[in-house]
Amino acid sequence: MLSEQVIQSNRESILALLRVTGRENIESVIAYLEKSGFFLVPSSLNRHHNWRGGLAQHCLGVYRAAKEKSDGLPGDSVIIAGLLHDVCKAGKLYYDEDGQLHHRKTHIHGHGYRSVKLLERCGLRLTEDERRAIRWHMGGHHAQESEKEDVLAARQSLLWKVIHEADKWDAKYGV
Repeated sequence: MLSEQVIQSNRESILALLRVTGRENIESVIAYLEKSGFFLVPSSLNRHHNWRGGLAQHCLGVYRAAKEKSDGLPGDSVIIAGLLHDVCKAGKLYYDEDGQLHHRKTHIHGHGYRSVKLLERCGLRLTEDERRAIRWHMGGHHAQESEKEDVLAARQSLLWKVIHEADKWDAKYGV
């Protein structure tokens, strides 16, 4: 479990990075992060970063790993895709008033897709590279036939490659 100091430090780092992008409606995304419990919930129930504050810790770890390999990429795209690739998980996991963790069922398949839709609902305009990096960060192996072309386009993107590899690395080795 993370200390409250680490959770707060992760929160402050993420908020500062998002604000540096200067993106229109980034404050709406930040408001969602605050309201949804993004900084407090785990990244998963049974997999990586499955402790209080694990989601924000994982997303910050993905951003940091991606930044190391991001030569030639727009910095704001690395921040957006790295920090927000799993944003929808905050809406699925939540703590009740007694501190018990719960899981909401969702009707939209695929957490990459849910994250893209959530960001768009907040008014954030994603570039095609960012959309694909977030949408297919898990690799696209379970894509439907109608989505295969988009997966192939994603795999041609340096941003997708960087986010995909950073996500795999942080899920396996991140602390």
